[in-house]
Amino acid sequence: MVINVPEDEPTINAALGAAAEGDTIRVSAITCNESIVIGANLNRIRIVGAGMEKTIIDGTGLPGGSIGIHILDSSLVTIENLSVRHFSSVGIQIVTGDNIIHKVEVSKNGEQGVFINSNGSRNMIMSSEIIGNTLDGVSIEGSINNYVVSNCFLNNQRDGVRSSGSNTLVFKNFIKDNFGDGISLRSSNNFIINNTVMKNDDGVSNTDNDFVFSNKIFKNKRDGILVRGFINLYWANDVRCNGDMGIFLRSGNQHRVVKNTIINNGNLGIEINTNTNDNLIDNNCIKDNTNQGILINPNSNDNVIRSNTLAGNTPDLDNEGMNTLFDNNNCTSSIPPDLCQINNVFNVPGDFEKIQDAIDNIPVAGFTIRVGKGTFKEALTINNIGQVRDRIRIIGAGRGKTIIDGSETVGSIGIDIESSFVTIENLTVQKFDNQGIRMSTCDNIIHCVNTVDNEEDGILIEGGGERNLIIHCESSRNIGDESDGIDVNGNNNYIVCNQFKGNGGQGICLAGEFNLVFQNSCDGNIGAGIETTTIGNQNFIICNSAMNQTTLDGIDIESNACLVLWNKSCGNMDDGIEVNNNCLVWGNVCVNNVDNGIDVDDNENRIVHNIVRNNQQQGINVFPNISPNIVDNNKVIKNNLAGILLDSNDNAVRSNCLTGNNPDIQDNGIDNVIDENVCQTSNRAGVCEDN
Repeated sequence: MVINVPEDEPTINAALGAAAEGDTIRVSAITCNESIVIGANLNRIRIVGAGMEKTIIDGTGLPGGSIGIHILDSSLVTIENLSVRHFSSVGIQIVTGDNIIHKVEVSKNGEQGVFINSNGSRNMIMSSEIIGNTLDGVSIEGSINNYVVSNCFLNNQRDGVRSSGSNTLVFKNFIKDNFGDGISLRSSNNFIINNTVMKNDDGVSNTDNDFVFSNKIFKNKRDGILVRGFINLYWANDVRCNGDMGIFLRSGNQHRVVKNTIINNGNLGIEINTNTNDNLIDNNCIKDNTNQGILINPNSNDNVIRSNTLAGNTPDLDNEGMNTLFDNNNCTSSIPPDLCQINNVFNVPGDFEKIQDAIDNIPVAGFTIRVGKGTFKEALTINNIGQVRDRIRIIGAGRGKTIIDGSETVGSIGIDIESSFVTIENLTVQKFDNQGIRMSTCDNIIHCVNTVDNEEDGILIEGGGERNLIIHCESSRNIGDESDGIDVNGNNNYIVCNQFKGNGGQGICLAGEFNLVFQNSCDGNIGAGIETTTIGNQNFIICNSAMNQTTLDGIDIESNACLVLWNKSCGNMDDGIEVNNNCLVWGNVCVNNVDNGIDVDDNENRIVHNIVRNNQQQGINVFPNISPNIVDNNKVIKNNLAGILLDSNDNAVRSNCLTGNNPDIQDNGIDNVIDENVCQTSNRAGVCEDN
């Protein structure tokens, strides 16, 4: 049922009192002077305005402590296309899970713009404007797995985004002119990706185990990135023109700072503070900072500084720490002198004829092995005896130029990584009758590596493996039965910008939790392009391409509570996307698949804003005996059978645009809420709205 305000009910609260689960409340371009409470028995309710700055929920004159919208006792709620302003407390407060805040302006409220408490997991805040609130723009307190995507945060009087929850995704936001930090993370295992963070106090501040990737962090008053914890990875961020440090490792140990651009900051490029040890600083471009390019303070020990390009700093390198290992830095000035000339490297061939001999003779953690062109018919083991092989690098001359070949070995793994913080790059691993690369440890980097023609998985991350980064690699034609391009059994790993083609099993298989799969291409695998197994819960599947799998789905989510965002899944021999329980499937393109575009196999999924076209079976298939799911705002076009098939009860199907299906909507269930769908054909009257 659709309830219009003020035509059917005078206020939004009155409409909520008249509504049932799954109903839509449409609010005209009016100002509503009320504090809205979404209480019990209103799961799947929608409140939809006429647009930001048109439908305004205004708290002016209401009692102190008033909240704009309080999602209190129901879940799967959607709020969109309206403004929430001038409340003395929080603009929007969320106490439950699986809600959507979309295209909402939240401004000039007396506390946080949006506040999510410790019970509020898997909430999506998207495409909203959160401006001028007295505390934070968005504040997440103690909950897990929330998504803050493509929002604008301006002029909030504390932080733009603040989270003390874990596994928060902060992706593609514009964050500017907040009085506190742009992004402030106070718990562990978060993902900060592709944000623009400008003119705040600190740009990004964080604590433990976070992945901070490809952000633009410009002109903040103090530090670009302020680090207050342990074991973070900062990769490919552009950090420039900040008032103090570019990156300040203030505390904690074992941070990785790799491939960042750090330019024109008002003090230092990178500072490693006292008692901050065992850090790895690799391949950064550090130029024209006012003072030192890299400063290692007294009592900061056992750091590794390698292959950085530094110029125009005063000086480029300043080392006051103990046991710092330098290698291959391109710079001109240092304190003490000659740090720019230090190399800690073995060359193969040269110093050794075999790579394994070089590994076995490494004298100190952080050492580099450079391997020239050629084919090396040996299997490599990087063990952790005495931790002397932690943080080592093995660098080839290029993929297809340096080749680790297993054609003359039996039962061997190409590269078996038993140490931590290892970097492997610029080479090929091929023709092993076991895995190409296996790692059972944490915090390793596999960069620009091909693993091809192996008889088991191209890359295997075993159960204890966490925070490993696999980036710009290709894992293809690994041809044994069930040989995956990559098989991930650990948690919080990062699979980024790789290609997985023609493997005997899955392209990507996830059997761990909270892994990030971002911008990969999976093409022509015998199994699924991307699969999360029944124990692979709460993973992030974002911006991937899954094309032309030869027997199974493009993306097969057999686990719970995953985010499937902005992927393309086309031309696969089964479903485009198959989802299990409690997932958010948003903005995907599913075209020309042999079975269904999207197959919904379990309860409480949200299928929103997808394009589903020209599939040979249903466009969106909601399986029997599952509920309640949300199917909202999808474009479902020219599928051979039903556009949306409902074989179950109590689902909400709303505001979809369907044409050319057979029929557009087929409802075989009971008590499904079907509202505001633009379509031409259905299996019962009254389902389609007029065009």
